[in-house]
Amino acid sequence: MDNRYSPRIPIECTAVFTGDAVLGVGRVLDVSLPGCLMQSGEAEGVPPGEYIRLKLYLRDGQSAIDVPLAVVRWVKDDRLLGLEFIRLSEEDAIRLKYFVRPHGQVNAA
Repeated sequence: MDNRYSPRIPIECTAVFTGDAVLGVGRVLDVSLPGCLMQSGEAEGVPPGEYIRLKLYLRDGQSAIDVPLAVVRWVKDDRLLGLEFIRLSEEDAIRLKYFVRPHGQVNAA
């Protein structure tokens, strides 16, 4: 059973991430208010528990959403990363909230 407190919204956008020992580019496959699922060729070098900085390039014509602190919750098949957003500016959190809302999230409070 998937005990999420916010539904995943399928999207496709580019992300750039950096960590202590990694710099990579990925493709975000879905996003929710607390995190995202990302596919990347550099995923195998990122262990669960690693803290990263992430920039999400949404297809909304605006600047990237900056996630200064995210944690890798899981890695699958050395190419998929489950990320949880830990720190996000209030402005970017609001922007992300309004981006996912029209894509099917109805209880974004």
